[in-house]
Amino acid sequence: MKAFNRLILVVLGLVCCGSVVAWAADRPAPIVISSGEVSGYYFPTAGALCRVLNKDKIQGRTCLVQPSIGSSANLTAVGVGEVELGLAQSRAAALAAGSGEGYLGAPVHDLRAIMSLYGEAGVILVRPESQITQMSDLKGKRVNLGKVGSFQRSMADALLSAAKLSEGDFAQVVELDLETQAQALCEGNLDAAFFSGVHPMTEVMGAIDQCGAVPLSLPPSVIAQGEARMPWLSKLVIPGNSYEGIKDDVTTLAVRTLLVTTERAPSEFVYEIVKAVHSNFAALIRLHPVLNNLSRVESAKAGIAIPLHDGARRYYTEMGYLK
Repeated sequence: MKAFNRLILVVLGLVCCGSVVAWAADRPAPIVISSGEVSGYYFPTAGALCRVLNKDKIQGRTCLVQPSIGSSANLTAVGVGEVELGLAQSRAAALAAGSGEGYLGAPVHDLRAIMSLYGEAGVILVRPESQITQMSDLKGKRVNLGKVGSFQRSMADALLSAAKLSEGDFAQVVELDLETQAQALCEGNLDAAFFSGVHPMTEVMGAIDQCGAVPLSLPPSVIAQGEARMPWLSKLVIPGNSYEGIKDDVTTLAVRTLLVTTERAPSEFVYEIVKAVHSNFAALIRLHPVLNNLSRVESAKAGIAIPLHDGARRYYTEMGYLK
């Protein structure tokens, strides 16, 4: 926690009033990563990246973090050339790089991925007495999917699609929000509920502590189906003992946070960024708990549904992460 607090202080010192600090004319322009709200995960993740990049000083340039309101703002900023790098959710990036349908910002057809970072996973919790041991057992049950339009609901829909289930398979579909569904589950008003976010989640801990709720692990067939149908999803393993009383790993699907740029970024510049991050990978994943379980191979491919930048692809191929 002390290391994280130091990181926040360093990053806050690199931003001013919501914009990048002024830079001396005789120095190379800084590398700016458009991130997210200071209270969220994007901001410290960008700070961790800058910290390792500043160790190597890519092309003599210092890395700075720019706060933003999130993925859409970052994709727009990268697309118009306001910043070179940004963080974005894998699904939003896929929408922006494609037709733009369902995406609120302007399409960024030359959007490119540099690396994949942490995941936000969907997890299904069931009552211990429900006799639900796999997703097919949800048929005929009372299930909370979350409010329409919420991230919780979008992940629930994605997991159902991966398992070839639909709302019509359930005895009752409930639309409670994340904060209230644990109580409904533990009071016996639900048989199962979908929780989505960065794990471990407080809401999941509460349900496990309160009534011994059990998370379902998705089988390889459902994982494969999900990744094939929705390539912005990827397998994510929540390590055993992430939640007290849950000793086994929980395998599920997640959307990823991507570091993105455009095709306009020079290949050698992107190559050096990826090389610097991977040369300091052990340090990177220690800088914030959300990065702790990230692997090198995952960073090269997990949830990346847009083209990789040529510079990134060259590095990952050289290292054997890609063929």
